[in-house]
Amino acid sequence: MEIKTVTYQCPNCNAALEFDNSLGKFKCGFCDSEFTEQDIKTYFAENESDPLSQDNLEAERKAAADEANRQAEEFSGASALYTCPNCGAGVICDSLTASTRCHFCHTPVILTGRLSGEFKPDLIIPFSTTREQAEQAFREYRKGRILLPNGFSSDAQIQNITPLYVPYWLKSGSVRGYLEAEGKKVRSWRSGDTQYTNTKVYNVTRRAEMVFVRVPCDGSKRIDDSLMESIEPFNYNGVKPFSMSYLSGCGAEKYDVASDEAAQRIDQRVAEAAVSVLKSDMTGYSSITEKNREIAYKSQETVYALLPVWFLNYTYKGKDYPFVMNGQTGTRFGILPVSGIKKFLLGAGIFAAVAALLLLIGGLLFG
Repeated sequence: MEIKTVTYQCPNCNAALEFDNSLGKFKCGFCDSEFTEQDIKTYFAENESDPLSQDNLEAERKAAADEANRQAEEFSGASALYTCPNCGAGVICDSLTASTRCHFCHTPVILTGRLSGEFKPDLIIPFSTTREQAEQAFREYRKGRILLPNGFSSDAQIQNITPLYVPYWLKSGSVRGYLEAEGKKVRSWRSGDTQYTNTKVYNVTRRAEMVFVRVPCDGSKRIDDSLMESIEPFNYNGVKPFSMSYLSGCGAEKYDVASDEAAQRIDQRVAEAAVSVLKSDMTGYSSITEKNREIAYKSQETVYALLPVWFLNYTYKGKDYPFVMNGQTGTRFGILPVSGIKKFLLGAGIFAAVAALLLLIGGLLFG
C-alpha cells in the first residue's frame, strides 16, 4: 500500500501555502494571497477527507503479506523514501515523521498515511508565535553567556530552529483523594534558666473530589519528558479539531509512546497534584508528615493531540544540547554547552589578573 503525500498549494498561483502564525491564516509566499481555515477546507476538501486520514485498519489487515511486512518494518523505525508531489524528488524520512519539507524545492510535504487510523490526532493547537519571535528568544537566551562554543551562537545555528508539532496524550477526569498525616504543634518558652518545649501530635485527615483537565504527556520517546514539561502549560482555549492543513510548513511526528504507557506518567502527576491540594488544607501545624494516601479515579478520558514547539538541537562533543520554546505561549527552556577552551582561558585570565593584583599590592606595601 503506497503512502500518499499531499501539499497545500495556492489556488491563485499554485505556490506552496503555509500557516502564518501572526495572521492566523494560511498565506502564499509567492503572491501573498491569504486564506482562512474555512477557505482551506473548501479548496482542499479532498485532502481533508482523504480516506487515508480515516480509520483504515481493516483495509491494512487485508493487504498483501509483503506489504504488511514492509509497513511493519517502516513503523518499527526504518527509513522510507517518498516522492515530492511538486518536483518529483525523493523525500527521505524515518517512520515517525508525519510532516517535512522537500530537500530540493522546499515544498512542505505531509505524509497522510502516517496520520491514519490510530495515528490520526483528535486535536491540534496551531502555532501562535512566529519564526522571528523564536529566533529572538534564542538570541536573548544565549545573550551574555561567554562560555558558549562559537558554533552555538552563529547565525547558521539560529536558522536551524524548527517548528515541530509534538505528539501529546491529554488526559481528563476526576479523582477521589484521601490523605492521612501526622500534624505537630510545637510551642517553646523559657522560664529562668530552663527551656521548655511542648509538642502536641494530631492525626489529620482530608478527603476531596477533584477534577483535572487535559494533563499532558508527550508521546515521543525521542524527546525528553522533563524538557517538554519545562515549557508547560499550554492554553487549551486555543485547541482546534485536527486538520492536516496546519502541518504545512512545519515538522510533525506521530507518537511512539502508547496511551497506556503515557497514562502512568500522567497518573503520577495527577496523584502528586491531588496530594498537594489536600496537604495545602492542613494548616495551623508546625509540621505535617504524610502517613497514608489513596487516590481513586472516578472517570477518565484520553485524547491524542499535536502541540506546537520550536525546537533547536546543538551537538557538542557527542552530546546533544536542546533549546525549546512553547509555540503558543513563548515559554522557553534550554541546556547550554560550555566550551572547554573558553573555560580554560577564562580561568587562566582570572588567575593572571589576581596574580598581577597581588604583585601590585605587594609592591605598594613593601616597595
